[in-house]
Amino acid sequence: MKTKLLLCFLGSLILGVIGCNLFNPTESADIDSGDADALTYEGYLKFRDNDYLAAAHYFKKAIQADSTHSEAWYGLAKAKLNLQDINSFELLKYVNTEGSKSTLPISKMSDGTARKYQSSIDTILVFMKKFIKRDTTGKLDGVISYKDISDSYIVLQMFKTMLVLRKVMPDIPACAEKDPRTGEAKCSIGDILNGLYGDRSTETLDALHEIFSTCANQPSSMGDVAGQFIPGYSNMLTEEGKNITMGASCDAMSSVTKTSKDPIENEKKLSTVISFSGYSQSVDEDGDGCNDEEIIDGQDNDGDGEIDEDPRDQTDQFSYDEKSIAKNAFSHRKGTENLMIIQSVAPNEKYRHVDIDMDGRKANEDEWTFVYPEYRRRVDHNNHLFRFAKNLKFNPKKLSSKEYLEKKHEIARDYEGRYSLQYRKETIGGCWVNYSEADYLKALEAQRARFQE
Repeated sequence: MKTKLLLCFLGSLILGVIGCNLFNPTESADIDSGDADALTYEGYLKFRDNDYLAAAHYFKKAIQADSTHSEAWYGLAKAKLNLQDINSFELLKYVNTEGSKSTLPISKMSDGTARKYQSSIDTILVFMKKFIKRDTTGKLDGVISYKDISDSYIVLQMFKTMLVLRKVMPDIPACAEKDPRTGEAKCSIGDILNGLYGDRSTETLDALHEIFSTCANQPSSMGDVAGQFIPGYSNMLTEEGKNITMGASCDAMSSVTKTSKDPIENEKKLSTVISFSGYSQSVDEDGDGCNDEEIIDGQDNDGDGEIDEDPRDQTDQFSYDEKSIAKNAFSHRKGTENLMIIQSVAPNEKYRHVDIDMDGRKANEDEWTFVYPEYRRRVDHNNHLFRFAKNLKFNPKKLSSKEYLEKKHEIARDYEGRYSLQYRKETIGGCWVNYSEADYLKALEAQRARFQE
C-alpha cells in the first residue's frame, strides 16, 4: 500500500499526472459557499485538466475555508509544482542512469536548466515545509500527513543537494578537465563536497538536515529512496556510511547537520557528512597541523577544545560498541556520542599512507588507539583522546578560547604563508611542533589547491 501511495504521489507531484484521486467529491454545487471539500474537489478537476493556475486558486480557497484541510494543502503543493513547468522526462534524462563515482548524475545539465529546476524545487519545498510544520504541530486534519509525503520530500531534498553541489563545480580545477570518452568532468563527488565553503556549505547542510530529519521522524521513508529514484546519489555514502545513517543515527545526523549562523561552524558540520561519504581529504582542516585526527563520536579526540572538527573517513575498520549504543538508546538519551560509540578503529588502505600527527610515522599505532580502549573507562575518566594526543600542547600563549579558535581557523585557510611555521608552533601548538620547514611548504601547497580558484 505504501509503495502504491508513493508511486501515486511521485506520479502526480513530479510527472504532473493526476494518477490518484486523493480527494473526496461532495454533492455541493456551490463551490463559492465555503465548502472546503467542494472547493478541493473542484481544484482536483482543474488539476486533471492541466489548468494548474485555476487548481491553485480553488485549493487556496479551500484552505481559507478550512485551514486544517490537508488534501487542499497537498493539492496546492502539486499545483504550484506544475506551475513551475518542470519537465520530468527531461529531468529523468539526467538522473535515470547509473552514474559513475566520478561525478554527479546531473553534471551535464545546462546552467539554464539547472537554474530552472533549482527555482522550481525551492518553490515546492516552501509549501511542503509549511505542510510538514502544520501537520507535526497538529494543525491539519491528518487525512494526508507528513508520513504520506516523506519519501517524496526526501527525493526533492536530494535533487536540491545535487543542484547545490553542481553549482560549485566551475570553481574546482579538477572539474575543468573532461573525460574524452564520456564528456563528464574529471572530478569526484569528494572533490565537489570538499569544495563547498561559506554560503554553499550552509545551503548544502540545510538540505541534508531536512533529509536526515525526515529520516529520523519517518525512518522507513529513507530505505532505498536514493538508489531507486536518483541513481548515482547513493555513491555519496560508503556502505558503512549507509548502514550508520539509515538506522537510529538519522536522529544524530539531523542534529549534526543543523545549520548555525557561523559559516565556519557549518563547514565543520559538513566535514562530518564528508567523513561518512568516504571523501575526507586527509588535510589539516582546522589549523592545528594534524590531519584527520578526529572520529565522529561527539568527543574531543585530540584535546584542542573542538569536537569532530577534522574527521577521518568512517570505514568498515571502525568497530562500534553495540551494547553501549543499545543501552543508551533504551534509556532514550539523545546525542551523537550515544549513537556513534566507537569500540576500536584501525587504518584502512587510504590511511596507511596518512601521517595524522606529522611525526614522520604513517598509520602508527598511537594515531589509532585510544588512551583508554574501553568506552566505559573513557567516560569514567572523561578522556576520549587518542594516544598520539597525550603529549600535544595547544594554545601555548594562553589566548582566550575565542581568540585562539579564531586564530586557528585563520591558519586553516592560510595558503599564502602569512603565518610562518614558527608562529604556528608558538601560537597554535598542536601538531605544528612536528613539522619541518619542508612539511610546512607542502602544507601551504595543499592549502592553495583547496582554496585558490
